[in-house]
Amino acid sequence: MNILIAEDDAISRRLLEINLNRWGHSVVVCHDGAEAWKVLQAKDAPLLVILDWMMPNLDGLSLCRRLRELPHGQLIYIIILTAKTEKSDIIEGLSAGANDYVAKPFDPEELQARIRVGQRVIELQNRLIEAERNRVLTQAAGAAAHEINQPLTVIVGTTELLMYQMPEDLKYRKSFEALREAAQKISEIVKKMGRIRQYVTKPYIDGIEIVDIDAASKNS
Repeated sequence: MNILIAEDDAISRRLLEINLNRWGHSVVVCHDGAEAWKVLQAKDAPLLVILDWMMPNLDGLSLCRRLRELPHGQLIYIIILTAKTEKSDIIEGLSAGANDYVAKPFDPEELQARIRVGQRVIELQNRLIEAERNRVLTQAAGAAAHEINQPLTVIVGTTELLMYQMPEDLKYRKSFEALREAAQKISEIVKKMGRIRQYVTKPYIDGIEIVDIDAASKNS
């Protein structure tokens, strides 16, 4: 998992990095809260962060409060690392937006266990987000398919009727044939839209992703 650490003490920072790497995580290392703030504003920032409480420029609790105000801030799992272990301090840290805390000097086994909890929470969040995406997409695609299908039926039916009545050598017959083929293609797309049950995207242009109708409508 990609984890960000913000710790101004060089020894503590290195110990954190060594342990996280040993447990198989990739680590984004920041030397203070201000540096971490710059990194965490990005939408693709790490979703699990370990913040020292006492840091220059921007302390851990102030950073917590800022993060919770970001559009994606509620998805970030925050562990506060602190030498403050009084009940009032813990309450203050959690009230600022932290999800958990670890006392300094940290015990590696305890830290690993708390990170695992954070991972489970993030995985659950991701599953819930995916389920909601699928639900919204399914409803929207189904509604759009229903609305498109009604006028499309009229177009297809009218085209077929006109072609049945017109002579084979009529000048505009090929245009009607092209219209019928286009309507049939639209009809196939509408059927796929009605079968969409999962959120699948594909690259479009300029970094924009669009729904991959073929992939999203498979295995439904």
